[in-house]
Amino acid sequence: MTRAEFIEQNKHLFWYIRKDKLQNISNEVLVEFVFNHGTWENVKDLIRIIGYDELKKIYDHTTGRKIGNYYRCLIF
Repeated sequence: MTRAEFIEQNKHLFWYIRKDKLQNISNEVLVEFVFNHGTWENVKDLIRIIGYDELKKIYDHTTGRKIGNYYRCLIF
């Protein structure tokens, strides 16, 4: 699956991005929306598409900020 196919198949995850701008989103936005609104299968697809190292680099960079856009996850 390509990045473009993934975005098209999961456009419901990117609910507030204009349809004509959807294919131009950055990998940072892609990771944020998949982590916040996607499923575990979406995360696995994303790893196959952009690679684990790229995903980790993006996540590590964005979680180090004072204000982040990731939802907190509670594990019980």
